[in-house]
Amino acid sequence: MTLNNHPARRWHFKALVLWSILSATTFNTALAAPLSAWLQPLLPKDSQTALWVQDTHSGEVLVSHNADVLMLPASTQKLLTAVTAWQVLGEDFTFHTTLLTDGKVEKSVIKGDLYLRFEGDPRLTRAQLAQMAHQLAASGINEIDGNVVLIGSNDSQWQAPGWVWDDLGICYAAPVSSFIVDQNCIKAMLVQQPDGLTKVKPLLPAPITVSSNARFDADHQQSFCQLSLERLPDNHYLLGGCYAGTAPAPLAIAVNNPLQYARDVVTDIYTHQFKLTGTVNAADNVPATATLLSDHQSTPLSELISEMLLDSDNLIADTLLKQVGQQRFGKHAGFAAGTRVVKETLAQLDVVLDSSSIADGSGLSRYNLLSARQLASLLIQIKTRPSLQWLTEVLPKAGISGTLQYKRPFTQKPLRGAVVAKTGSMSGVQNLAGFLSGDAPQDKNRYLIVVMENGLSPKEEKAKHNFITVVMPSLQHQIIEDGVHTSMGQQSSAR
Repeated sequence: MTLNNHPARRWHFKALVLWSILSATTFNTALAAPLSAWLQPLLPKDSQTALWVQDTHSGEVLVSHNADVLMLPASTQKLLTAVTAWQVLGEDFTFHTTLLTDGKVEKSVIKGDLYLRFEGDPRLTRAQLAQMAHQLAASGINEIDGNVVLIGSNDSQWQAPGWVWDDLGICYAAPVSSFIVDQNCIKAMLVQQPDGLTKVKPLLPAPITVSSNARFDADHQQSFCQLSLERLPDNHYLLGGCYAGTAPAPLAIAVNNPLQYARDVVTDIYTHQFKLTGTVNAADNVPATATLLSDHQSTPLSELISEMLLDSDNLIADTLLKQVGQQRFGKHAGFAAGTRVVKETLAQLDVVLDSSSIADGSGLSRYNLLSARQLASLLIQIKTRPSLQWLTEVLPKAGISGTLQYKRPFTQKPLRGAVVAKTGSMSGVQNLAGFLSGDAPQDKNRYLIVVMENGLSPKEEKAKHNFITVVMPSLQHQIIEDGVHTSMGQQSSAR
């Protein structure tokens, strides 16, 4: 018997053949090889990261690290909302806020009810509502012999599942409703009075009550000093704790009952402008016999999406999410209907989100889960579909605009002006999804980049030190300055 024919040797040879096949297929070469030398030292020890880099000219994936691991997307999720809203609502879409009546106009009196219909315009202001009332008065009306009735979907789900409870009193988590006035946000100042007590002064007239037993700690005598906000019924609030400073403290307080807030604002406007014999109340629908008196339209959808992406505006994102749900499932549809439309719409664009979890349109929810590969597949659609390419022009630009204007390391060359991307930041999360340009004009937005980090420690977060800050300059150096592609290496999504 020769050695090559020995049963143990034959088994060993077959095992080597099988392993080589598996290495090239099931596990792929990315798993067989370690991360390339430039990337390995950059990976943090305490947090979870994912990275996807792709040359959109050749289609070559230059880096794939943890590409299929589901992570909190934070505001990079607004990319999904932008594409879905554009596909479903269409470029001609606007929100309408309308005045109607089912009464007769006799001389200067409306004999019947006046209906003010809200559609959830995220940029509707008190001043615009007052202007609508002024235009009605300018037409000769000075009395309403009836009620002023607010019409809208009084959907009680004003916050999406998974929103953190202690965010709800802050304006970036303002309630999402048909009834939105001044972004459902009250800007105010906490000021110290001569007797040492404090008072909250709204910057604009607002039908809210904010009591304060907070204290200023100008001499830093308190070992722990932090303001607290207690949300009470009917847009009443109690501010407590202390503020470590001497100058008035700016506040941004989210209303806790949007219908009540809209009703109070409208009551103030219409009782000053007209003789009103009835009251201001709410209903679900306008009578079929009502006629239109005036129509205020929001800014175009393209401008709303641009503002949402540039400033990472949560209220715009979630009103658009609800709107796409209502387009498909009716006026009372909420967050769940909107997220279903997102998945169905993006599936038609070959963006597969079967494994993902989508709870809102803004990325505020802690129930959201997306992978770097899923974000990358959406960015490919944005880059290659003519109807979506305009979105790359309204993304934040490194060191120049939006949420990337002052974000390190994008404020200086070589990244300044070379990156357009949607950021995604929340406690413990720092993400980026967008494009890196090469030096040549034809290389504008050539390289698709998705960087995700979850579980970032509070210490590193406070120091503004994260995976993005270290990996982006290295990526730029590897891709642009050295022109390295295949030598960059890939890493399995199972890492």
